[in-house]
Amino acid sequence: MSGKKPTVPNTISDRQMADLSRRAQQANPSMFTDAAIKRRLASQDQQRKADQS
Repeated sequence: MSGKKPTVPNTISDRQMADLSRRAQQANPSMFTDAAIKRRLASQDQQRKADQS
């Protein structure tokens, strides 16, 4: 055995990058989807009602 450490690349494969991107998208979906806009409007409406009471 030589005392050299094996070299490990500091890059990730395209497949790993695609997997990370997909998981990140699932965790944080786009702000501009119809469902996200509806959620924000419903939240604002609920907040307005709470402020009035």
